[in-house]
Amino acid sequence: MVLTPPARRDERGAVAVVFALAVTVLVIMVALVVDLGFARDTRRVSQNAADSSALAGANALYPTGACQSGGTKPCVTDAVSQVKSYAQTNFNVSPADWTTCTGTPPTGYATASGTSCIAFDNASSPKKVWVRIPDRKVGTSFAGILGRQSIAVGSTAEAELGTDVKCTLCFLGSVEAENADFDVFGGAIAVNGNVNAGPNSYWSSASNGVVGSVSGGVFTPPSTTIGAFSDPLADLVLPLSDPALTVRTNPCTQGPGIYNTSISLGNNVTCTLTAGLYVVSSTWLIGNNTIVQGTGVTIYVPSPGYLNFKNGYTDIEAPTSGPFKDLGIVYARDNTNPLSIQGNGTTGVTGTVYAPASKLDFNGNSCFVFTGGPVVVSGVILANGNQSCIKILAAKDTTVSRTQLHLSQ
Repeated sequence: MVLTPPARRDERGAVAVVFALAVTVLVIMVALVVDLGFARDTRRVSQNAADSSALAGANALYPTGACQSGGTKPCVTDAVSQVKSYAQTNFNVSPADWTTCTGTPPTGYATASGTSCIAFDNASSPKKVWVRIPDRKVGTSFAGILGRQSIAVGSTAEAELGTDVKCTLCFLGSVEAENADFDVFGGAIAVNGNVNAGPNSYWSSASNGVVGSVSGGVFTPPSTTIGAFSDPLADLVLPLSDPALTVRTNPCTQGPGIYNTSISLGNNVTCTLTAGLYVVSSTWLIGNNTIVQGTGVTIYVPSPGYLNFKNGYTDIEAPTSGPFKDLGIVYARDNTNPLSIQGNGTTGVTGTVYAPASKLDFNGNSCFVFTGGPVVVSGVILANGNQSCIKILAAKDTTVSRTQLHLSQ
């Protein structure tokens, strides 16, 4: 009997089915990769827009000048406007998108008017801005075959201003203190740089904050590291002027005015200044035992002016009202000449001393005594005498809010 082997089955049709299924799965996977990749790229752009919008909003809360929209700081309206402007520029978010946007800010945050996708950590003194970029539907050109016609893409970010810096004695740069003493009664000291002090340099205040390194000195309380800060009086409008002022030559007899030639009062002179504004664009020098005094006086020193109150005595009280209220001595922001308080004299100013690009020069036995303040200078020079000192009585702290702007979420 002859056995005949069974006929081989024709599986070509089955292979074709398997191949078709494999190709279908591969196409679906490619479609998902393409669509999800596009959604991911859109998400990245959205996140960048959220980050930049939150930073721009936080940066607008406490500007160096006035609020663009008017009113008082914090400039919440300006912050909201900046958020929307950056979102429109970076992600084409229209104004109408914000009204339909649905966001869930962190607990306790106050939402902006007209949208729940912009919020602040505090309604009256915000330091954080939370932003949700309105969702963008990304069309699924390939994955639509699975019934998913679009993918919703959204992003959030939060920007934080950081910790406030307070100071009555505000150094905008590093301080070479030598053996000078710094005493602030009822206020803080802040140094936007390093401190290099001698072993007999004593610092006493409510707090001694230093941005950089500290070498030497005796601090009570101990110095602490703080964030970098800006000019706390950057809002002060300069130059100071009065349309009634005329050119003068002798401040002791002629009173307020514009002094554009050098003034030398010599020795053993008592000069009583009449209340008002003195614009000194030249050198003003006082000699041994000379006294310069006055109540309701503001001395403004544009570049290249220079106050050299050397070996004499000064007692100036700033106005208590009017356009120059509390301004005692003010240097222009581009004036780098020192404010010299040297020799054996004692100088006192009641009110604000503002010389942001200048250094205090009080070598020898000079002691610069302020009442109130703040005192804003870039640093000190030649403060090496046994009695060199700065004292501030009845201190008035000023606050810098814009520090360490960064993304916190």
